[in-house]
Amino acid sequence: MIWIRRLDAGMARLEQGLLALSLVAMVSLSVVQILLRNLAGTSWFWIDPFNRLLVLWLALLGALVATRSGEHIAIDALKHYLSGWPAWLIERLATGFAGFICALMTWHASRFVYDEYVYNTPAFAGLPAWPFQLIMPIGFGLMAVRFAAYTFFGQGEGDHE
Repeated sequence: MIWIRRLDAGMARLEQGLLALSLVAMVSLSVVQILLRNLAGTSWFWIDPFNRLLVLWLALLGALVATRSGEHIAIDALKHYLSGWPAWLIERLATGFAGFICALMTWHASRFVYDEYVYNTPAFAGLPAWPFQLIMPIGFGLMAVRFAAYTFFGQGEGDHE
């Protein structure tokens, strides 16, 4: 079990590092683009489409961090009125359903990325779009695994460090 904790800690550092890097890159490139447009009357054509991809990365990396720390969006109206095994059951059903939805999203995101690969869809500057979009199946897949772990092993909200 100690290797699982080490793997989780390593994944946490990687997720947070990529999240910070993506945010810094997006803000920096936006500032560069604004300065180029306002001061030089020009721009770099690839910054806007790259920033759109960074928004996708930020959203999924942020969702991964929130899921790991138990700070994801949750409907917990019943949580305030229930305690004991009914609350336990509702939490397990909710995390199980969230895991199912994330697994479904993994499947469809994988199909989407595969289609982008097959049709050789360009992102910008002649680069293919599919490598930049891999965050979708990877992110949803990791969230599905986390929700499954929460469902079957009882690591839910409030049990995180």
